[in-house]
Amino acid sequence: MDHNISKSDNPAKDLRAGLHSTVDKVADNISSLGDQMGARGDQLSAAYKRFAESGRNYVRKSPGTSLLVALAAGYAVSKLLGSRKH
Repeated sequence: MDHNISKSDNPAKDLRAGLHSTVDKVADNISSLGDQMGARGDQLSAAYKRFAESGRNYVRKSPGTSLLVALAAGYAVSKLLGSRKH
């Protein structure tokens, strides 16, 4: 019978090489993930800046409406978080 499985002269060396290869792949994947997370953080930061600027522009254009909305939101939050007496 012909066996296609070749046996190594130094299995410990082969194992070590395989482990190094695996560690290198994991390190590359983690590095790639870190780069992706950094890019996502930059995108979220830019989106927050756009949202904040649009809010400021709305308040400048409609200060009365903005004040009423803020008062209503404050009242609603105080009712939700306020202590309830039975």
